Amino acid sequence: MACATMAVLTQVPNAAAANEVPDLGPLFDDSGPLPGTVADLTGIPDLAFTTPSGLACRKSRGKVTHSVACAGNLVGVPAGTRLVSLGTVSADGSGPAQFLPTAPTGLLGDPAKVPSIMLFPGHKIVFWDFSPTESLVCGAPLGTDVACVLKAARESGAEGGGSPVTHGFVISAPHSEVF
Repeated sequence: MACATMAVLTQVPNAAAANEVPDLGPLFDDSGPLPGTVADLTGIPDLAFTTPSGLACRKSRGKVTHSVACAGNLVGVPAGTRLVSLGTVSADGSGPAQFLPTAPTGLLGDPAKVPSIMLFPGHKIVFWDFSPTESLVCGAPLGTDVACVLKAARESGAEGGGSPVTHGFVISAPHSEVF
């Protein structure tokens, strides 16, 4: 009972101001077991999630790529936007997230093969968290439909190792953004 009381009394952060990377750390974690190393990323299954506002999102993977894409009623986005997408190459950055004019049909995939969960306000899903500069997290800070943040040690293909990068998106009225 004490834990439930603390959960009710614990404040959940609000959405970040425009041009600010949201801090998803304090949100309630709905994740399962996490991969231990970058080499383990090939074993992460796809996961679909929805939001109470009706967004449909999916974290999917290719051989060495991962992406998080969301479609639905994307508020505060440029006219004609039907999808927001964030990609990675292994755990490295693959450029800023993008607003796109087309959304794939069947974004959530086959429910028998791709588990789907509801991402409630104040909660997050951690896909990986290797260090303070290597993580992929999606969450719903209060006042935000969804925010996904990739922290990578470098941009994919960066020469000389590269510098840490942060990419992602925030879907929130009145202004959504990609970074």
